[in-house]
Amino acid sequence: MTLLLNYRPVLQHPTGIGVYAEAVLPALRQLPHVLLPGGGVASASGRLRRLAWTQWQLPQLARHHGASLIFTPAPEGYLGPQRVPQVVMVHDLRPLSHPQPDLQSLYFRAWVPALLRRCRHVITNSAFSAAEIQAATGLADGRISVIPLGYDAARFQPSAPAPHGPVPSPYLLHVGQGYPHKNLARLLEAFALLAPRHPDLRLVLAGAPHPRTAQPLRRREQALGLEGRVQWLAYVPASALPGLYRGALAFIYPSLWEGFGLPILEAMASGTPVVTSEGSGCAETAATAALLVNPRSVKALAEAMAAVVEQPGLRERLRREGLQRVQAFGWPATATATANLLAGLA
Repeated sequence: MTLLLNYRPVLQHPTGIGVYAEAVLPALRQLPHVLLPGGGVASASGRLRRLAWTQWQLPQLARHHGASLIFTPAPEGYLGPQRVPQVVMVHDLRPLSHPQPDLQSLYFRAWVPALLRRCRHVITNSAFSAAEIQAATGLADGRISVIPLGYDAARFQPSAPAPHGPVPSPYLLHVGQGYPHKNLARLLEAFALLAPRHPDLRLVLAGAPHPRTAQPLRRREQALGLEGRVQWLAYVPASALPGLYRGALAFIYPSLWEGFGLPILEAMASGTPVVTSEGSGCAETAATAALLVNPRSVKALAEAMAAVVEQPGLRERLRREGLQRVQAFGWPATATATANLLAGLA
């Protein structure tokens, strides 16, 4: 048995795919394997080159190395005759459910369902995502495995509990690239309802801007009179992220759609109360350890934000329940389950 690990989709500045890929790699290295490293830069031209490489070079390399199975930690692979079978990890089908006029949505529409039908097996991270995959492809239950994501327990740890009273320099935190489905416009509107009652409170938005939403969001901030109250951070280095979570009064994640919602786990593990969305993978990940709101209701979101800001007892309860919830998750368990599955398929 030789496993070909196709890590070409893992980019220099890893987001969810990269975090997952690096977390499971130590366990996969325990199997007989050949690693094809990543490290590219995110760009449309880079994606096209990688797509061509995947279609033509990947199967040739697999045969050259005598691989019995190809594993790619993203929904990328070749569509030709499956002489070397493939397993891919699908984090979500957001480009199908919330398409945009870009290459990624075109790729998911034209390539991904056909690829998943050809794969020997598909791994995903939640029952919600598994149902989305089945709806898009018709795959049988036996060809999809749900292996939840984890978090780095050595990095994401709680600090001392927040004091029962005014918190110096308080801020609410959101982490994630500014895609339209992240619902940042409604988050700004909800914060504008809360801000007059708490003049020292800030909203910190951490994550790379999105070209379609960056300017409209800045204009919305100005129209709402929030200048100086919102701090926009670009890509946050991994070393700075744990402290950013720990310092927040609460983590607000009102996404319209998520396959899993990894930042929810990271915030909970940091001892930070979480407000997130009903439905999709957010509710599945958070369970009852967060305040769940209708993400399309600005009023409901604002009321939930006000509750965590103004009720120390609620913050302490969410902190305690979040820390308990994350005990059900962990990268070692994710990595072991993934390695065991691949070993059984190879």
